[in-house]
Amino acid sequence: MFLFYSTLVYFCGLLTLVAPARSQADPGSGGDSAPCPTKSRYLDQVIDHSLHYSNHIFKHQYRINTTFFKEGGPVLLYQSPESTTMACPDELILTEWAQELGGMTAVLEHRYFGQSLPFGNNSFTAKNLRYFTLENVMADAVSFVNFVKTNVTGAAHSKVIVVGGSYGGFLSAPFRQNHPDTFFGAWSVAGLFRAWGDADEVGADGYNWFDYVENIYARRSFDTFTAMKAAFAQVSSWLDTGNSDMLQKSLSLCAAPSNASADRDAFIIWYTSAYSQLAQRNHLPSSFYNVSGPTLDTVIHDTLAASSPVAALNETLWHAYGMVAQNGCLDYTVSIADSIGLETVNPASIFGQGLTSGTINASRNCAQVFNTSQTTGAEVRSRFKLSREDIANSTRILFSEGEYDPVTAVAVPQTWLGDGVGIDMQKSVVVMINGIGHGQDVRPTELDPPSVVEARNVELNIIKGWLNSNVSDAP
Repeated sequence: MFLFYSTLVYFCGLLTLVAPARSQADPGSGGDSAPCPTKSRYLDQVIDHSLHYSNHIFKHQYRINTTFFKEGGPVLLYQSPESTTMACPDELILTEWAQELGGMTAVLEHRYFGQSLPFGNNSFTAKNLRYFTLENVMADAVSFVNFVKTNVTGAAHSKVIVVGGSYGGFLSAPFRQNHPDTFFGAWSVAGLFRAWGDADEVGADGYNWFDYVENIYARRSFDTFTAMKAAFAQVSSWLDTGNSDMLQKSLSLCAAPSNASADRDAFIIWYTSAYSQLAQRNHLPSSFYNVSGPTLDTVIHDTLAASSPVAALNETLWHAYGMVAQNGCLDYTVSIADSIGLETVNPASIFGQGLTSGTINASRNCAQVFNTSQTTGAEVRSRFKLSREDIANSTRILFSEGEYDPVTAVAVPQTWLGDGVGIDMQKSVVVMINGIGHGQDVRPTELDPPSVVEARNVELNIIKGWLNSNVSDAP
């Protein structure tokens, strides 16, 4: 059977990503514990939508805010991604837009996450995971839309714009492509659409993530980039010579790694991932240690002010992992690293200095864990209408991407949609936003730069153009 696998390592990592709350996988969730004014509700959801009739159901969590809804107004549906906590619609830009559009906002939790567990605590056995498919995830949303249109007065003929961030940003596109009669339009916020499949299939594109991170720092501050390179070279030298005392002391480690290949590589991924996180979540300083402003600016400032490149690396590690540090030291074996791993690091990049392992075959690992054959990236693109040609010919999908977000390196590039010049307002479009992190446009923060405020206005007007067009719900 087919188990959904959206990026090179995504499905195998999906279940482990939910544990750390600070992973911030969902751009729509701020990671705080403040109660959401819009309370959770639950609907009876079918476990297996492939059956024509089934009485096997689970309680599917959702939130809906109809405060500003007027008859026939749009439904702005946020599809929650792989997150233990469901986004609050009141905190999304969608609620502000709903007020202007006379619409409603809704959030639907992803099956197998949070409180939407088809088999409760037994949901994660290999047998019970067989219903964790893209087909079922899409059908969940279709079922929910039908539920809303039936139960909210005046919504029977409402147009639905599906929205998602990160993995949810990916989902919004196949929702629109495969169920255009349900989803009138889609907003893909920081969605991943390239570097799918096995390592051999992906090729050099698999390195896009950390290559992009390298470019973020080099273009923001070449002096910072130079210091990073020097620090990584020094650490690699200490690893080569077995100078564990200097390594432990200089980087505030609870214990230094051995020079064994697996231990060494895990340590290198840990410290290089700090730079990826601090760029990607530039707008979420509360997720990091001793950071009060934009995190990327903090790293650059501290690096330039540090007494040495290694001292700058140590400061960066404290920012990234200090929140989980214990006993005044950093433990690279338990601190939370980036969700993107060894197989995405280019050995020729500054982040690849000292790596000893070859490329990991994530598909083989997935087969060993879940006892299932891996579907190729080509099959996924063909099956769910997500090839470059499919995207080029698509309508009413808005792809938004951020300058400081490494996901941009594996998102839909403008070249897939042509030069962007034309008068067809139904054609899908890419909006690139300067100076923002991962999915920052979907959830306003106090650190929003003018560029994202302006971009939201552009995004809203694109959606207005869709909603006010004289076209049917079909493509």
